Amino acid sequence: MHKFLMNNTREGINKKIRINGIKLSTELVQVNLLNRSFPQDSRPLFFRLLAQHQINIPFILTSGMGEKIIGSCCVATEDINRIKKVVAGEPKLKENLEFIAGVGTLSIFPHHSNLKLMGLAFYLLGRAHMPMYGMASSISSLTFITDYSQLDKAVSIFLEYMDLPPNHSPFRPEIHVIQKKR
Repeated sequence: MHKFLMNNTREGINKKIRINGIKLSTELVQVNLLNRSFPQDSRPLFFRLLAQHQINIPFILTSGMGEKIIGSCCVATEDINRIKKVVAGEPKLKENLEFIAGVGTLSIFPHHSNLKLMGLAFYLLGRAHMPMYGMASSISSLTFITDYSQLDKAVSIFLEYMDLPPNHSPFRPEIHVIQKKR
C-alpha cells in the first residue's frame, strides 16, 4: 500500500481511495473566452453561434469571478475550423478567443463530495508536472483538462492511489455524436 504525505497536511493516505470509474475523452481543442476589453459578456453570443451551427460542446465551464478567462469549452478537433469561420464575422469575439489544441478530459466519478480525493488529484497532477488547463466538479464527478497525450499517464498516476471496482478499467467513448441539420 502506498503512503505519502502531502506538503499542506500532516495526514498521510494509508489506503487507496475508492472511486467508481474513470472516463477519458477523445482528443479535443479547448476554446477560452478571454475577458480583455470586450464591453459585454461574450459567452451568450459565442455559445449561441455554436448552437446555430450545430457544433457540439462535450465540456463547458464558465466563471463570473472577473478572471481573465470568463468561459471555456472543449470541442472536437474537426470542429475548430468551423468555429473560426463562425466567429470571423464577429471581430470583437474573434479577438477574445484562445485555442489550445491537443487537450483531453479525464473524469473521476463519483467522488461523493470527497475533498480528500480532489486534493489528492491536484497534488498528483502537480507532482507529475502535468499541465492543467481547467477543472470542473459536479455532484458526480471531478473532470480535469490536460494534454491529450498525457491522459494515460494521468490514469496510471491516479490508479496508484485510487481503487476502481473489479472488472472496471478507464474507458474512452467509442462513438462520436455529431449534429446534422434537419
